[in-house]
Amino acid sequence: MFPDASPPPRPLLLLAEAEPFRADYLGHALRDAGALLLGPVRAVTEGLALFANLRERPAAAIVNLRLGDGTALPLLDVLDAAGVPLLLIGEAGMTPPPHLAARPCLLAPFASYQIVAAVRALAVPLSPPLAPAPLVEGVRHG
Repeated sequence: MFPDASPPPRPLLLLAEAEPFRADYLGHALRDAGALLLGPVRAVTEGLALFANLRERPAAAIVNLRLGDGTALPLLDVLDAAGVPLLLIGEAGMTPPPHLAARPCLLAPFASYQIVAAVRALAVPLSPPLAPAPLVEGVRHG
């Protein structure tokens, strides 16, 4: 028998972010770290509909405190009640609702590596960061 050489399954993450640039930025970083993404969902209603139709629970959810149709609280409450680990994100000066204040929260400005590290801290098995390619001195190109 040969050992199983297939890659480990990629964790499923829900991303709820209304701002297109940030959603794209975070989506690239999370996919590069080995996640499968649901979303980005841009509105609470969209997130609730998506979550209601899932076959499997996401490993975690990254949710902006404010989405396109207002506060993300209804979506956060449904995810929290289902036991989905949450990473809250938002703009400077925002505060999570009191009952979610113990959840990790990153406020802008933040970098993609901080999001990946925060998701890993939720015990989501993302791929380890890629080691930089070694520099070779004395090599000429051209």
